[in-house]
Amino acid sequence: MNNSFSKWPGAWERHLIRRHESPQYFEGASSPTAAEIANAQLKDQQELTQFHSTLESLIARSVGLTDDTCAESVTAVKKDLDVCHDTAFGLATDLTEQKHAISSLNEVITAMMQRALSQNDETTSLQLVQKEASRMQQLHLLEYPIVCDLLRSICPIPKGEVTGALLSETDSAYKAALEILDKNRKAYLAQRIDIIIADLTSEKHKSEAIRKLQLLQRQLPDTPASEAIADSPATV
Repeated sequence: MNNSFSKWPGAWERHLIRRHESPQYFEGASSPTAAEIANAQLKDQQELTQFHSTLESLIARSVGLTDDTCAESVTAVKKDLDVCHDTAFGLATDLTEQKHAISSLNEVITAMMQRALSQNDETTSLQLVQKEASRMQQLHLLEYPIVCDLLRSICPIPKGEVTGALLSETDSAYKAALEILDKNRKAYLAQRIDIIIADLTSEKHKSEAIRKLQLLQRQLPDTPASEAIADSPATV
């Protein structure tokens, strides 16, 4: 079955691999069929094709920008470039070259926005600098596929399987994913991990899950879990 998986899986295939390699964390998990793998790979390839099409369009829009272009148009291109850049991290191939190209375009456009704003609106100019600095600090999280998958507008991980997906990750990837969860979701996640631990029969798997639960508990506020969970969406 492993030979059926891609060397560089995309988001849809990655989740099948998680279920295949760590079935103990997923209720009713079974090895994916050849048809399921083929369908996931097709979705991943369609997303890759769409990415290339979007990038080509964005390059054309970027080339057309000048210092006379209205701020709204420049901002729209920059926003779309940011989305395209982040999307590149989770697709089914190595897009390092494309990410570098997008980053270079983004630097040019950001500088263009900075020049325009510095002449008219120092406050907004400073906010732009701060926003870019914050974004740069968070980009390292996208090096972890689980983070890319959870941040997608259409997540390939069913809501009831997010906890299992997180437990199947390495400690470093798991900790990176925790950085994008708010306190309510972390509290809910802790509850879900407790339920999974209770059902595990393997001491090895139970030990691994307990270790991840402990990593999570260090980040939980002192607020009682029941209160934190009350309004939490069932996403894990």
